[in-house]
Amino acid sequence: MKMFNRFFLLFLFIFLVCHIGNFLNGNIEPSDRLFLGTQSGTTGAVRGLVKDAESGKVIAKVKIVLVNSKNSTMKYELKTDKKGAYYKGGLRPGYYEFIVEKEGFLPISKTIRARLGETVQEDFELQSLESQVPEAITKAKKAIKFFQEAQWEDAVKEFSKAIAENQSSHMLFYYRGLAQEKFGNLEEAMSDYQKTIELKPDFALPYSMAGKIFARQQNYEKAREFYQKSVELDDQNVSTLYNYAVVLINIGEKSDEAIVILEKLLSLDDAHADAYYRLGMLYVSQGDTERAKELLQKFLELDPENKNAPIARQVIDALK
Repeated sequence: MKMFNRFFLLFLFIFLVCHIGNFLNGNIEPSDRLFLGTQSGTTGAVRGLVKDAESGKVIAKVKIVLVNSKNSTMKYELKTDKKGAYYKGGLRPGYYEFIVEKEGFLPISKTIRARLGETVQEDFELQSLESQVPEAITKAKKAIKFFQEAQWEDAVKEFSKAIAENQSSHMLFYYRGLAQEKFGNLEEAMSDYQKTIELKPDFALPYSMAGKIFARQQNYEKAREFYQKSVELDDQNVSTLYNYAVVLINIGEKSDEAIVILEKLLSLDDAHADAYYRLGMLYVSQGDTERAKELLQKFLELDPENKNAPIARQVIDALK
């Protein structure tokens, strides 16, 4: 009985530190935690096409910047060729933020995982400014330039000018919301995301971004509402699924829902280290020790240097 009590107290302490502490330290981010440990001497590659979303034609000389999510010094820049194709080899396995931009088009970004010994195919479609903001093309171009240069205050001002002349473009409101958020104006960003949703209710991203703001404000019930809607519209976005699961965990009494979401995430991405950790801890709380050990061991294999690795090792030892 004494051994059981000691184990229970150890588990309770670890569980609280893990799930409450990690959230307050900023686990809710679209891509900050999406990485796995690099493997020395082994690489992967990524290739694809960039097309015009309206015409389907390929676009040459598109600038593509790749930044490793775990190590920002690992940064690469390339351009598409005459056939709209790009290729980058020699990438260490892990997650990279792709920033795709071309004058006259709205820039886009996406997190992509380079896989060991594989060439990942990833195509992009760019929306032309003409199709999005026909009456405010010049000002929108200027706003996009400031956005690309991370000059958030100036980007907000220029997007506002473009919106004043074209209040029906959901993308203008969405990008102004992103700039507002980067500049620290969370209430204004939320307003822009909600306006984006009003203009285009089937656009998943503004729901996810609004959910992230509510989560930061510890309004978990509201965050859950927005993440749920985002997942209903797009259940393939790994970042949204992970953040949604973390919110469910922080609400409490939502373990079953969180498990379903994390299992779905791992079916899409079987190398998401943090998802294995979260899921493993949830199974510990439900008494499924074998499944918990399996998941936590996989977490340690993928990211042995993760800040939660010592906790995972302690839990595995306790479960033995």
